[in-house]
Amino acid sequence: MKKTVVASSVLLTLAFSGVSFAEDLTEPQAEKDAKLAAAVEQLKSEYSNAELLTALSVPQQEESKFHGTLGSNVEVERLIRDDGVNEGKVKYTIAQGSFRHDDLPGWDFGFYSGREELFTGNLKHADYNRGVNSIQEIYVNRSYNHEKGNIGWGLKLAGESIDQRTTPGGKVFGSYQLTDRLGMHGYALYHVEYKRGTGEFPYWEVEPGFSYKINDNTGAWLNFRYQEGQWKAKDGYSETETEWIIKPGIWHNFGKLSASLWGEFGSFEKSVDATGAHAWTEDYSKLGVSANYPLSKSWRMFGEASYKKIDFASGPQRDEFDGYIPLFILGVNYSF
Repeated sequence: MKKTVVASSVLLTLAFSGVSFAEDLTEPQAEKDAKLAAAVEQLKSEYSNAELLTALSVPQQEESKFHGTLGSNVEVERLIRDDGVNEGKVKYTIAQGSFRHDDLPGWDFGFYSGREELFTGNLKHADYNRGVNSIQEIYVNRSYNHEKGNIGWGLKLAGESIDQRTTPGGKVFGSYQLTDRLGMHGYALYHVEYKRGTGEFPYWEVEPGFSYKINDNTGAWLNFRYQEGQWKAKDGYSETETEWIIKPGIWHNFGKLSASLWGEFGSFEKSVDATGAHAWTEDYSKLGVSANYPLSKSWRMFGEASYKKIDFASGPQRDEFDGYIPLFILGVNYSF
């Protein structure tokens, strides 16, 4: 019905402006063009371009129902310890992506493909003698929205080449808005790392947290993570690993630039199951900054830098030494 009304308006406007589909051959072309331009401007003031194109039966390009993000980045990490360890890795995210379709509300799926080159020594004169690790991962998530948040589940399958590792896993997650400013969120996951010919590592992790919106451009969060895993070797030897982490952070939008300042403070411990003896401890504090900036409507550049200070304790006698890990990431994302 609306198309008929708009079409009628188009014809009436053209008629009363002196412009019609039957040309007046005696009128100069310049005057015809001027009248036509005036008529078009009058129509634009009353109807949208989409309505005008529909009325004139001009085909419109439909928006895609398939959406997602593709990205790539490079990451450099080093580990320097007082006991003489000096090593690191250059990690290339060849491609990673997440996707969704309008006809499948609540579903999203994605993949990750990366490569790690492991080295010893300083980066400038590194000796790449520790091997190359290829990382592949696919996943799918299903989310159910409710009035004040969401709840969902996900499945993944990952693999790493350096230790012939295959890792299936699953998780549940959710969020709930307590007030207009305060929300809570969290997840729980379980996976098993199968290392071909050597053993397996069942592992679980929970991370609840809170977020607070200070204003339209600023917010903060506080998460707590606890994780535990048990290494079960083929020869019967086993170790248990536990770790807890407190993760505060704050974000702010500086116009187009978005940045966050965050920290991780925690402890990792490994013990021998047969005797309960202490095997390894790491007490650490980590500070980092992350930022992203839109290069265009679809392209966005992002980066991260962090510094991790660690106090180590090794063996039953708890031999102590220090270390630190600097980390740098730079990448780009494409959204559609």
